[in-house]
Amino acid sequence: MSTISEVTGSSSSSQLSAITGSNTLGKEDFLTLLVAQLQNQDPLNPSDPTEFTAQLAQYSSLEQLMSVNDNIENLASTSQNQQQLSALGLIGREVVVEKGDFKLGTDDVTLGYQLEAQADRVELHVQDSHGNSLAVLEPTEMAAGSHFVTWDGTGKNGLPVAPGNYTLSILALDGNDEGISNQALIRGQVTGVDLDGSKSTLVTNCGSYNLSAVKSIREL
Repeated sequence: MSTISEVTGSSSSSQLSAITGSNTLGKEDFLTLLVAQLQNQDPLNPSDPTEFTAQLAQYSSLEQLMSVNDNIENLASTSQNQQQLSALGLIGREVVVEKGDFKLGTDDVTLGYQLEAQADRVELHVQDSHGNSLAVLEPTEMAAGSHFVTWDGTGKNGLPVAPGNYTLSILALDGNDEGISNQALIRGQVTGVDLDGSKSTLVTNCGSYNLSAVKSIREL
């Protein structure tokens, strides 16, 4: 007599497909195979009760695992919906993102930097897509922590930098000209939210950012 445990290999996969119509064994398919086994057992050599009980236990475990999987999928879907609702609630708020990429328009932009330790020299370089430095800002705040400066879009040559996408790069050195760990920051106002599947993208006056990049949120 064939048992559930023997449903393995390419030959058994074909048998499984013939009985259940699929090569994937779900809880309903498991029960179908179990019933088919009982219906086709040899009357002169009936199924071992111990083996039958073990197979029922396997069915029970499979059903529980399927239920757990369904619950996990439901929780993931609920978490995604909550994240999207939270993102919508940020419209009109001020956010700080841990990114160096930003978009320059016609208004001033707020650029920031986070220092891991006291610095002796800090420079903020605004670079184009080719890595060219178009503007250099020299802030006065050197203490460890987060600091911000306003840039009016004026370049090193004293002329306005054209609107577009740029990158903020930070140079931070201590008294021995050793580099200090730092993080570029951009501060802007959320004007909208793009919902794309599991991702929530914040649209701000200085660019679009993934919700996961947000460092802080403030009311205006």
